[in-house]
Amino acid sequence: MANEQFNNVKDLIVYKVINHDRNKELLSTVPYVNYLDLAIVFYRIIPETVDSKEKKAVLITNAQAKLWETTPSELMLAASGNTQRIMGVKIRGIFSTIKEYMGDFSMFEISKKEESEIPLYVVSNSISYYGAAVLLYKDLLKAIAAKLKSDIYIIPCSIHEIIVVKSIKGCEIDTASLREMIDHVNRTNIPEDEVLSSNLYYYSKDTNVLSYAN
Repeated sequence: MANEQFNNVKDLIVYKVINHDRNKELLSTVPYVNYLDLAIVFYRIIPETVDSKEKKAVLITNAQAKLWETTPSELMLAASGNTQRIMGVKIRGIFSTIKEYMGDFSMFEISKKEESEIPLYVVSNSISYYGAAVLLYKDLLKAIAAKLKSDIYIIPCSIHEIIVVKSIKGCEIDTASLREMIDHVNRTNIPEDEVLSSNLYYYSKDTNVLSYAN
């Protein structure tokens, strides 16, 4: 019966990413998978909201996983096939994002030029909620790197979104200073429960691996 229950809901299971060390108490109560300094946790989308812009979901606990007789690996397998399909992806230039948040349409001309001139992009899911999980989408970083024809840096803005920065040869990024900036923003501008990481990530298009930036 338990496996049948899991089979009935497995197409509705999605993941999100949170900071591992900041959520140890929560992680003692839920199944999760480690990823870099993050933890991947799992939710079940309420069926009636799958096609809604305001999706509703229920966190999967250890008790629920035990009832379903399922493991974190099985949950990850199910969520990997569902999250991108259900939650989608949204990629915007940095100025377009600022314009959207500020409602400043005077930035329209700037935002039209940004893609070719300033290779910074804000990436999230279609509802901009728990959107940093796009880090895990199959081939997404590979596709972005291929479009930019370069390796990319990933700045973890919050649990809701990330910033992708093109790596330009001959123009090395001061990764130590950037990590300090990320940490400062986390401490001063991001709600504590929405902080994703103070690390800077680096994706290599040759190895197709996401790692910590040196």
